[in-house]
Amino acid sequence: MKKQILFAAVIAAISAPVFADADVEAHVSTLGLGLGMGFQATDTIVARIGFNEFNKNFSTSSGTLNYDGKLKLSSLDALLDWHLFGGATHLTAGIMSNNNKFNLTATPDANGNYTINGTQYSAATVGTLNGNVAFNSAAPYLGFGWNSQPKNKGLEFKSDIGIMFQGSPKATLSYTGTQNSSISSQVAAEQASLNDKLKNYKYYPVISFGIGYAF
Repeated sequence: MKKQILFAAVIAAISAPVFADADVEAHVSTLGLGLGMGFQATDTIVARIGFNEFNKNFSTSSGTLNYDGKLKLSSLDALLDWHLFGGATHLTAGIMSNNNKFNLTATPDANGNYTINGTQYSAATVGTLNGNVAFNSAAPYLGFGWNSQPKNKGLEFKSDIGIMFQGSPKATLSYTGTQNSSISSQVAAEQASLNDKLKNYKYYPVISFGIGYAF
């Protein structure tokens, strides 16, 4: 998070002399908790930058494998709001630096075995079966929302609804135990199966609510 805060501070320092009107905000969204800044570019266009962070542990399953996982949401955004007729309603377009990911660790069954793609192996042989799911690092964003503009000084409430075009998630599985062709081929097949299940999750819905102050 320190890098994201530094990024926002540098952009703010560079932009402050250019834009006479600006605001700061805090928000909660489906991308996590975040901070942002907005700058009045024209009478109806507002440029925004921000970052989002959130971590959560979870449990899930895929086929015959159970996983303990950790969701790590982390993103930066650079957006332009076009305020229709100069009012609160705006259309938004921009780009996101998408570092969202899942880390997965398979858990053996009660007998200390993994069943990988239908084939059973002992946990002692497989070792630790790890996985991660990542997304395209750059993701376009389109949406709309409602909020005041920085040129209108004072307290403001913000809301946004949109879609981040993140591309199909990409899963990678690996294991730490005895390396042999049988286990490796089954792990590869499990990875392919997981990717097939994830391929339709190309679009990430973004819903955000926040509060800000224009100065």
